[in-house]
Amino acid sequence: MHYDRVEIMKAAWVIVRRFQGNGEPLSALMSRALVCAWFTARQKVSVARRMEQSRREATALAERPAAELAAEIIALENRSYLGHEGQEKLRGLRTAHKAASEREAQEAKREIIDSAKGRFASVTFTKKDGTERVMRVQPATLKFHVRGAAASDAAQKAVQARAERHPHLMPVWDAEAQAPRSLNLATISRIAVNGTVHEYAIH
Repeated sequence: MHYDRVEIMKAAWVIVRRFQGNGEPLSALMSRALVCAWFTARQKVSVARRMEQSRREATALAERPAAELAAEIIALENRSYLGHEGQEKLRGLRTAHKAASEREAQEAKREIIDSAKGRFASVTFTKKDGTERVMRVQPATLKFHVRGAAASDAAQKAVQARAERHPHLMPVWDAEAQAPRSLNLATISRIAVNGTVHEYAIH
């Protein structure tokens, strides 16, 4: 976080123009205006820092195992008194538990699909328009159609950035279309692989 001195000066001049003509010398008026502008700027930066800190803490909390978070939630819920701080912590834990549960469910789906390796897996998912679709994928085939380590540094960084920004997307090889596709793990309701069917409730 940094201070935009140009914007601070602009804000100070807005104050000066508002109160100019009240008989106060310009230098004194500008001095007071700068104090006000800097105070407002520091407040904004302080709020932004707190929000960023809260976001980082929430992200770190959601990366913990869902079972651990569930145990902490139960422990708090069983207390006779929580107070404001305890209630805030409970809300944060519940939000983190939901995110952790979704992450773990998606990781499990990814592992199940990958377990097909060179064989086929049938994946049922819901498209953006709400319709259901079944895709026949062959996980091990994808590596023969992407450049991987042979790709340029820029391409590899782009792939890594995409994976970090969209962890719910899984690249797969569509055996029928003979083309690479991305599956949204969050919308998968059924996976049939290695003679076993796995079904999931979609919220």
